[in-house]
Amino acid sequence: MSKRIYLVLAVLLVGLLVPLVATAQQPEPPVYTFVALWNVPRAQWAEFTAFWEKNARPVLDRLQADGTIIGYGSFASVVHTEEGYTHGNFWETTSIAAVERALGELLKLPPNPATLGARHRDRLQRSLIYKARSAGPTSSYVWAGTTKVQPGKGREWRELWEKYAKPTYDELLANGTISRYVVEVEHVHTEDPGWRFIVYVAPNAEAVDKVRAAFVALGEKRSSEENRAISDAFAEVTVAGAHWDFFARVTNYAHK
Repeated sequence: MSKRIYLVLAVLLVGLLVPLVATAQQPEPPVYTFVALWNVPRAQWAEFTAFWEKNARPVLDRLQADGTIIGYGSFASVVHTEEGYTHGNFWETTSIAAVERALGELLKLPPNPATLGARHRDRLQRSLIYKARSAGPTSSYVWAGTTKVQPGKGREWRELWEKYAKPTYDELLANGTISRYVVEVEHVHTEDPGWRFIVYVAPNAEAVDKVRAAFVALGEKRSSEENRAISDAFAEVTVAGAHWDFFARVTNYAHK
């Protein structure tokens, strides 16, 4: 076979492979999560939930049915702090336009009496990794853990997380222990952009125990040298001591 024919075949082969490589390297489209948080006085906790169930939930059900949002929830913190937030709700979309549409529909409602005068803040988060299965509407629990990545070390941290944590989360999602997990950052920055939020939703408190047990078992399978090496690798890309957790009961959670 002549060199010219070899050259033509090589060009054709590259032409076939390039689209496949490009497709494989396409990042997953982000999911945006809008989170509204309030510090509700204790005497009005039940009122907050009752108002949400009667007024806000039907709106979010309709928006989920028409495809504007892909998920939503309302929650109450389990572990309270002096300056923390006691209650909140969230909804998930695949575009900023859908975030704004949902917010506009909810703002048509009268204010929740339980939140009048209460301290309040919002977050608009963007997923780096997002996996979920259909669920609800049902009660559940949400756990959020955070870590702060050193400037310029985001890619290295993500590679470590995907290698050492993601397979376990994928297994927990597949067997139904959790119904959603996400690694996300603030899309609208109100804090240091180095923060990474690792959030999962579990159907009950027993499932939360199973998540911890799965990671404990994973560590026990490794040698002490392996665990130390992994710990050192994460320490090289994160800010020491920069961590906090959030644990809440979700009164109603739904996902397509």
